[in-house]
Amino acid sequence: MNHDALVAVARAVFEAAGGTPIDPDYVLPADIPLELSGEAVRARLCVFTDNRGAEMAMRPDLTLPVAQREAARLEAARLEAARLEAARLEAGPSVKTYTYAARAFRLPAAQDDPFEFTQVGVERFGYAADPSADAELFALVHRAVEACGVSPKAIVTGDLAIFPACIDALDLPAVTTDLLKRAFRQEGGVRAVLDAASRPLEADILAAIEAPDTEAALNAVLAARDVPLVGARSLGEIASGLRARRAAIEAGGLPETARTALLALRDVDCPLVDAPATLSALAKAHALTGASSALEAFASRVEKILGLVPGARRTASFRAGFGRRFTYYDGFVFEVLAEGLAPTQPVAAGGRYDGLIAGLSGARVCATGIGGVVRPDRMARVWRTDA
Repeated sequence: MNHDALVAVARAVFEAAGGTPIDPDYVLPADIPLELSGEAVRARLCVFTDNRGAEMAMRPDLTLPVAQREAARLEAARLEAARLEAARLEAGPSVKTYTYAARAFRLPAAQDDPFEFTQVGVERFGYAADPSADAELFALVHRAVEACGVSPKAIVTGDLAIFPACIDALDLPAVTTDLLKRAFRQEGGVRAVLDAASRPLEADILAAIEAPDTEAALNAVLAARDVPLVGARSLGEIASGLRARRAAIEAGGLPETARTALLALRDVDCPLVDAPATLSALAKAHALTGASSALEAFASRVEKILGLVPGARRTASFRAGFGRRFTYYDGFVFEVLAEGLAPTQPVAAGGRYDGLIAGLSGARVCATGIGGVVRPDRMARVWRTDA
């Protein structure tokens, strides 16, 4: 199948799931994707200044602009519901499913990736956030991939709720808990924090973060040490992280028992079918009883996924540290890989983002969210490779 045929096939699968077709705004205020993208994606955003001097960005994916439109719809509905309450009428249902086949724009992650590409996907808002909903969304995306004639070579899954739940179960000081959760949202951040948790900050770094112009002082320290800025974190973000680290050290640092538990959790990488038992054993070994609710939900999801997609017993794995390209994800996440493509080039991906609507609306409205996409351009390459 060629690209256009793959778009049509995938779109038919998602439209059959009951979604409303949508093509949201191409351009977003740049602060939205900048704040909600991980470092790997943030460095690939297409940012420009408009005629008013405002910084804007081309949509890097479809989830963000679809969620932005849904947040605006919910805010309007909230105001309408208040008006209807006065007239004792009922507002309409708040659950929504949207589908799309639309362009996204990111600087290529690999040399053979395009700058502009089509995502075909589905986004669901306001439905019960439970293991069944996660498994059904996963099965729907998997079905779209198979309908396009592509057999998954591997499926990588993660759960962004487990690590924070385990951090909470350690009963650490709040500043240390916050530091670890912040680090978890960055690639390599957990290891860096664990390695430096009890090591005091150097005198020049301390002076920089206490200086009136912190960013200028920190930039001077990095230049003196010949340390380049890596990734897309700003000097302000780096300074904020250093202040958080100082506060954690002043609160007593990180106990060795907690460090050992988090290192063990970070290194979990196993077949999905084995993951519930692996995590349960780890929680028992390190007395992480406070994480039991998150682990029970995880085990239920795995059971439902394997029931809906039996082939996942063979292809799917679980990695505790997986899933931070877009930081708005806060639960179940997955990527589907195919033959002939790099691990950074999934043919499909998706996950849960229950906090996104609240974040986009300034907490004026909230709704659960989960979605998934397929990449026809990459599946077309699989077809060409197989031909």
